[in-house]
Amino acid sequence: MYQLLRSVLPVLLIAASVPHTCSGDKMDDSNSGNLIVGGFVVSIDQVPYQAAVIYNGKFSCGGSIIGPRWILTALHCIQTMEPSEYQIVVGTDDPENGTKLQVENMFAPPFLINGSVFDIALVMLRKRLEYNEKVQCLPLLKSIEEIAVGKPVVISGFGSTEEGGYETVLKAANVNILPLEECVKAYGLLIHEHMFCAGYREGQVDTCQGDSGGPLVLDSKLAGVIFYGEGCAREHYPGVYMSVPWFYDWIVNTVREAPSTEGKKLCDPSK
Repeated sequence: MYQLLRSVLPVLLIAASVPHTCSGDKMDDSNSGNLIVGGFVVSIDQVPYQAAVIYNGKFSCGGSIIGPRWILTALHCIQTMEPSEYQIVVGTDDPENGTKLQVENMFAPPFLINGSVFDIALVMLRKRLEYNEKVQCLPLLKSIEEIAVGKPVVISGFGSTEEGGYETVLKAANVNILPLEECVKAYGLLIHEHMFCAGYREGQVDTCQGDSGGPLVLDSKLAGVIFYGEGCAREHYPGVYMSVPWFYDWIVNTVREAPSTEGKKLCDPSK
């Protein structure tokens, strides 16, 4: 049975580091343990764009800071779409005990094509974030062509380190973009043009429960949102991600329509 949604709710790891914390597109794992599911422990200043989604007081999913008032996550992570039920935590290795930020509004794609799943959502914070070494934004990847087979990416999140497990330790892992045909072979008709797969053919490294909604970063830009997979790190069943470039126009237009000037800002790609 498909373990489709990698959140802690009953109803994916994520990102490359910002330039000062990584070399090229790989994160240094020399001081790590065997965590994530084939990954390594990191501190929040290595992945300062990492956010956590809190549902009714409990950690449920990951997310990415993409602007001073904006978090990008998975739609199933905020499935009730009721802002009062959710909070966001940033700038900490311990999401359940971090400062919880209030949510102003939530947005989901208004379109649907052939019943396809658009598991991506925007969360608007009530107050702007103050950036520091532990809180930074990620620019959005605009070009789908840049998500090329074999490219290295880094995934990160607070999810499980093994299938069926649960903990909230911040971890990261290095994986590669995989061919679309391998994605389709594993998941069949579930795969659509707005998705891609990353991992290794032999498994061993993957996102897991609690990582949903978190970032996959390519060339220091947000390229994917963790979506689903069968189990965690299984051979021939890579992690599946929503393509940020595919949703780029919707994200930018939604932010531009925000009621306040402050709310219209996204991460500057030049930084």
